[in-house]
Amino acid sequence: MVIFMKRFTVSLPEDLKQEMDSLPDINWVQVAKESIQKKVRMLDEFERFERSCDK
Repeated sequence: MVIFMKRFTVSLPEDLKQEMDSLPDINWVQVAKESIQKKVRMLDEFERFERSCDK
């Protein structure tokens, strides 16, 4: 099974980018991916909760 990944670009303030660059051992792509996944799950749960309250 082949999994295709999509790319997108994030613009960051220069000072934040400098802070990130000062921590080279951190996999910032993984940090961003996990944060986005967490937010998507949270929003999905919230939508399900709202639908259950509407019944």
